[in-house]
Amino acid sequence: MRRFTLLALLCGTAFSACQTTQPEARTTIIAPEPVQTCVSVEGLTKKVIPAETKVQYAITQIENPPYEPIQTKVKQIKVVKPAEVIYVNEQGSEIVDICETNIEIGEVGPGVGEIIPDPDA
Repeated sequence: MRRFTLLALLCGTAFSACQTTQPEARTTIIAPEPVQTCVSVEGLTKKVIPAETKVQYAITQIENPPYEPIQTKVKQIKVVKPAEVIYVNEQGSEIVDICETNIEIGEVGPGVGEIIPDPDA
């Protein structure tokens, strides 16, 4: 029994001497370089899509007995879809991610349902 204890003690010492320890793994985080995804307005073409309108007439009538009623007919141009400013690249694709913030883009002018002045009047 004594031999066995001595042998176990020697084996335990031998195995502990053979154990290797590894240094702590260091994690290095490298931040990615920022990538500019927006496009400069210099390489784009500005397109103005005109507003879609419909013409309607407003008729007002005032009763005027014993005479004929008084009628007025006014031509109105109502906006159905507002005008829009877009920018396209050389391939004709619409570009919405533009770097400059002080440019006119999107819907412009009178909104849907607004009456615009008649250019013929």
